[in-house]
Amino acid sequence: MVKETQKKSGLAGWVLAIVKAMRTSGVEIEPVFNDIGMDLTLLQGGYSRYSQEQISELWLQAIKRTDADFGLRVAREVRPSTFHVVGYAMNCSATLSRALHRFSFYCRLISDSATATIIESGDEVVLDIKLDTGGTPPIYQTVDTILASVLAFLRWIVEEDIIPLSVSISHPREDYDKQLEDFFGCRVEYEGGRNAIVFSKADMEKTIPVADEELASLLDNVANRYLDARMEGRFAVRVRDVLETQLPTGNVGKTRISQILNLTERTLLRRLKDEGTTFSDQLYRVRLEKAFLLLRKPAMTIREVAYALGFSDEGTFSRAFKRWTGRRPSVVSNMNSDEFEQISKTLMVESDRRL
Repeated sequence: MVKETQKKSGLAGWVLAIVKAMRTSGVEIEPVFNDIGMDLTLLQGGYSRYSQEQISELWLQAIKRTDADFGLRVAREVRPSTFHVVGYAMNCSATLSRALHRFSFYCRLISDSATATIIESGDEVVLDIKLDTGGTPPIYQTVDTILASVLAFLRWIVEEDIIPLSVSISHPREDYDKQLEDFFGCRVEYEGGRNAIVFSKADMEKTIPVADEELASLLDNVANRYLDARMEGRFAVRVRDVLETQLPTGNVGKTRISQILNLTERTLLRRLKDEGTTFSDQLYRVRLEKAFLLLRKPAMTIREVAYALGFSDEGTFSRAFKRWTGRRPSVVSNMNSDEFEQISKTLMVESDRRL
């Protein structure tokens, strides 16, 4: 498997939202930036980037100088420029669903440390966020802020107070849990092993007042060029990101993925081969990872999991899952938390060796 050696970083627009929140909290920015070694002038360039180490240190300094609910102040500063071209494309999307899918698809462009996955089940749309800050555990306020920022931005572009059905946060309950629940307007579940917002499908179908899908498509082209540049040497990761967005449709063949990436099928396979992997290996990895994610959801049936992974029926998925793990999905979904975590970690390690 090709190792990712590129340093993780995040958009200057995201850092600018943090800076604005610090300033409104009465914090002098210049001394903080000087201590960290961050260049203030980069804030003037929408696509400039700061390293993940610098962003994490900025968070720590901001938390020392402000209140526990600082992350919610950052969320209120989010505007299209925060996410650069992705934010403008989201603002032009036809519906909140299209906007949310654009955020998920281009999430790695906003931050190398974040991966967003959308799971649709019945009347629910779940946005699941994973953070990998490069070894050190993510600062818990950043988790809260990402979830709150997505919601704040959706509310801003649709000009309505969207209320999620529920929110899950992996860290323990904090002192400002009341402010957090007031912001989201719904129950917040803590220590659930995931960071996610559950929306109603009806809310996600709301139209955006300034929608212009033709313009949004043009912005997608720009975002794709930026993303291709960011993902150079990590094409397999890019393919996995696209596969994740396409799994629920069941259309995860090489032809469809090639079309989305604006490549010929031959080029798709060649670029994967250059990185020492294959299309089938990447599809296997995505399905295995997502299978474990979905099997943790007690509300989802095995049949719903199968469809969410792009399988035609429950039987086909069950046979494939047993081939991957040696166990049927029903056995794994009924494991206790410790058993579940152990088998999932073991299989992910084995998958890394295979890739």
